[in-house]
Amino acid sequence: MTQAEYMEEKVPVRLFKDNDRYKDDVFVAVNGEGCLIKRGETVMIKRKFAEVLEQSDRQDMETARLMDLRSGEYESQKERL
Repeated sequence: MTQAEYMEEKVPVRLFKDNDRYKDDVFVAVNGEGCLIKRGETVMIKRKFAEVLEQSDRQDMETARLMDLRSGEYESQKERL
């Protein structure tokens, strides 16, 4: 199987859904090809779209970690002043 075929394989994905911030479906695009993913249901999507979602989650977690770190540094500096 080639890398291109691997990325075209369908994989199951289930996106969190609530009645507030996470209620709308999610649009993902890769190289001009788009996919609208329904929240709250397990759906089969191409692996290339699933990987974009995974990368986005990792980036969000790293951003939150960095914000916590910087916030702690700010609080420490504030107390010293």
